[in-house]
Amino acid sequence: MANFHMTLTPLSPVHIGCGIELRQGFDFMPYNGFTYRLNEDAVLQAKAGKLLPDRSGKYPLPGSLLTEADFASTQLFRYIIKGIPRSKKEDARVQACIKDVYDRPYIPGSSLKGALRTALAWAGWEEVNPPLDRAALGRSRAWAAQPLERKFFGGNPNEDLMRAVQVGDLMGPQNAGEGLILINAQVLTRRNAGSPVELEALRPNIEFHGEIHIDDSLFSSMAEPRLRFSNRRHWLDELLPRAQKHSLERAARLADWFDQMEGCERIAGFYHQIAELPVAKDWAVLQLGWGTGWDGMTFGTRLQGDKRLFEQIVSDYRMVKTGRSAPRRVGDPFPRSKRVAMTVKQGIEQPTAPLGWVKLEFNKA
Repeated sequence: MANFHMTLTPLSPVHIGCGIELRQGFDFMPYNGFTYRLNEDAVLQAKAGKLLPDRSGKYPLPGSLLTEADFASTQLFRYIIKGIPRSKKEDARVQACIKDVYDRPYIPGSSLKGALRTALAWAGWEEVNPPLDRAALGRSRAWAAQPLERKFFGGNPNEDLMRAVQVGDLMGPQNAGEGLILINAQVLTRRNAGSPVELEALRPNIEFHGEIHIDDSLFSSMAEPRLRFSNRRHWLDELLPRAQKHSLERAARLADWFDQMEGCERIAGFYHQIAELPVAKDWAVLQLGWGTGWDGMTFGTRLQGDKRLFEQIVSDYRMVKTGRSAPRRVGDPFPRSKRVAMTVKQGIEQPTAPLGWVKLEFNKA
């Protein structure tokens, strides 16, 4: 068993959702530029005397019971993070980041493993050289490209190459909510910005630590007749260099996309810096979590080599919403939009950062 210690450092805000939508007044309250996550039980206990229905029989929201002085009482809040939602509505929503039972953010090993799997699939394309046609992708939208993936990783889950890669969860700061910020994200297209969403996210430059193990026994002479992994062992030996090559290719394309977007100079500069990084054995940058986009998942640009076949894929899997923009033509960019973090400067909202980019380092355990 090859064991490595991992250090993961966000380079831009990272959101890995837990499926929970927080509601203003019920779950959080904004105050003085910070978002206060309510300890509902403590608030209801402290304000029990104010829990009275109005004439229509409706009870007040927990957040509406707080006074300005209450925001100095840490007992009433689970954690406090910098940033507030843009929406001024009473029922504003925030997408929660995944956290443990003590409200400490972490990075699931499954999320990182998925990003590494994507990089290996992209980097191994020339070696496998699979036939790319409509039949190779299957008919099911839910299981798209699964027949193609089997050619890279194995015929079924029990014989999948990634069985040999055991990625643990990565833990960070030890205090509730520490390392989190609230970001205002938006979808950008060539023409406009839309679909605003508020997110809890990991802030840059906070370290997370975990362990990764490569199970050598699955490459043994005893396992080889069944698993047939030996011809891909070098994929795992070169795991980070292969991930880096995938990221450099993506960063170059994304830099070009943002170069053509007015007001996105800062994001374009970020991608130009990524695209110029070297390939190293013990570290790499990669993107994970919300905002990664279609081109950062599985085979990405490898499917766009045959432009006409790709347009058939887009149509068959209904990958473009119709009726909202001009019809697609063969060779048009895909996807048409990117998700970014926004900030307000001099009263104007501007794109300031991409989402989900991290630096991953391995040290022999």
